[in-house]
Order: sequence, then C-alpha cells, then structure tokens
Amino acid sequence: MTVGTILLFVSVICVTVGTWRLLRIYKAGRPGGKVLWWAVASFGITLFFVLKLMADTPTLS
Repeated sequence: MTVGTILLFVSVICVTVGTWRLLRIYKAGRPGGKVLWWAVASFGITLFFVLKLMADTPTLS
C-alpha cells in the first residue's frame, strides 16, 4: 500500500464517521459535539481534495 492509498482510506473514514456522528447528534437534538464532528468531516473532505490535486498535478521530471 502506498502513502496515497492510506491517506485516501483515512479521508474516507473521516468523512464517513464524521457525517454519521453528526447525523446522530442532530437527530437526537443534543447540543454538544457538533464542532468536533464537523471538523472531522471537513478534514476528510479537505484531505480528499488535496490528494486529488496531487494526483492530477504533473510531475517535473
């Protein structure tokens, strides 16, 4: 497994878990924990786009 594959896996896990936990918090109407899970989901989305940009950028060799 390459570093890119591992980072992609981490990205997917962050988005999945963050979204799942946010949905549970909003459905239950609990006030706490929203910022943490928004940050986790946002980190996963950002990491995905960074990986996409790195994969699409041609190398200078």
